[in-house]
Amino acid sequence: MMMSEKKVVRYKLVRHKWPDEIEAEKKQRKRRIGIIALCVIFFFSGYGLNRFLSRSDVTNDKTFAKLSEVYTIMKNKFYFGKDKEDFNEQLINGAIKGMVDAGGDQHTMYLNNEQSESFTSSMEGSVVGIGVTMYALDDNTFIISDIIKDSPAEKAGLHAGDQIYAVDGKVLKNTSTEEVAKKVKGESGTKVKLEIIRSGKHIEKTITRKKVNGTVFSEIKGDTAKIELTTFAETSGDEFGRHLEDINKAKVKHLIIDLRDNSGGYLKAALQIASYLMQDDQVIFKEDDHDGNITEYKTLNGYEHYTFDKLLILVNGGTASASEALTAALKEQAQAIVIGEKTYGKGTVQIPLPFKDGSMLKYTTGEWITPKGNKLNKVGITPDIKVAQEAAYVTGMPQLDKEEFAFDTVNEAASPVQIYLKFLGYAVDRTDAYFSYTSAKALTQYQKDHELKADGKIREEVCRSLVSDCLRKWRSDPYKYDLQLKKAMEIANEK
Repeated sequence: MMMSEKKVVRYKLVRHKWPDEIEAEKKQRKRRIGIIALCVIFFFSGYGLNRFLSRSDVTNDKTFAKLSEVYTIMKNKFYFGKDKEDFNEQLINGAIKGMVDAGGDQHTMYLNNEQSESFTSSMEGSVVGIGVTMYALDDNTFIISDIIKDSPAEKAGLHAGDQIYAVDGKVLKNTSTEEVAKKVKGESGTKVKLEIIRSGKHIEKTITRKKVNGTVFSEIKGDTAKIELTTFAETSGDEFGRHLEDINKAKVKHLIIDLRDNSGGYLKAALQIASYLMQDDQVIFKEDDHDGNITEYKTLNGYEHYTFDKLLILVNGGTASASEALTAALKEQAQAIVIGEKTYGKGTVQIPLPFKDGSMLKYTTGEWITPKGNKLNKVGITPDIKVAQEAAYVTGMPQLDKEEFAFDTVNEAASPVQIYLKFLGYAVDRTDAYFSYTSAKALTQYQKDHELKADGKIREEVCRSLVSDCLRKWRSDPYKYDLQLKKAMEIANEK
């Protein structure tokens, strides 16, 4: 199939992951970044709690009187309290967290100052850094998953699949993706020194940080355009519109919207995007609130409408919240074809507001309902066309329970290693938990090709190298190796 030379416009954003997102990713064994949703804050700072508990209309209630009494005892009489720094603040934060956790909603949570700052930054639509997204294989291994177009990272020659081994001379050990991101980010114009591992070799790069804008990237191949939306940030609606303008000028016939691993964001952005692709006065979604009131959200006035012969949407288990609401709206109101895997099923609404001390509380205020009255929460969206992703891309790196494994053994690491080798073109005879002699020979050849100890044994070093090389190959030609995108292109080009 002949393709015209592609036009690429690419923007991306490094996004913070919350604890509920991290847990969901573990269950799904996904590698990308994960659930940030709409949030709402109920003002309740430490100072505010003290005054709140002192008000007669609250403390007259026996339950709150008991809470106030416990707080006073812990603050003034608890023996070990005298040895704790900022103990009063710890008590207040503990009380807030306890109340939040008692709600039993994983998307309602109290965010400390650092988490709140990261959230606010991610929702602005820009970040100062080097222009990469990454994921953690474990607490010691951090792999670059995407390089932003025209970013400092791209100009420095970083690649998807590179492992970030050290930042400014400090090896990354027993840390988190949030801490690594904090080390890599910094003031615009400052430099950061990275030591990366690529195919077993250590490479040093010194990169100058700058502001990286955007949450959207698009490209055109033949008669089909693809727009990837990484999150619903403050700027996303306007960015999406500008990309549609360029696509419209190119006179393409079909549009693919990639919402995989997009975990939501601002309501306004979702409304804007839907308004470009739906007709006037159409219902985009509905919201059922705490009091049982149903609010309809319709297409916004003053937006140019873009139509395509085929509108296709890519989704997976990381597609959540506003992404699911938008997908359902376009499916029900604009005849979009949904391709991929069942979505996450987060059909609840949250909105963010800060505390005076910089922390946040996000709590659920309502539930999304589709234009045709279907609920999304804990249900998700089943694709019209189900397509599983390439196994090597979604198979997580194994946690080894001993230093190495030889052939003729059954172990947890055998299946992922054999899947990786098969994807990289090495001759394995199976992909289950039995590590065969044939697979060991293939691993030996891989080790030789990458100047690793060539003994055909599975160990942590070779697992990291395999994962890195698989991602690099997958990113080298997504239209070939991304099976969901490949299927969307096939449908778009069907006569």
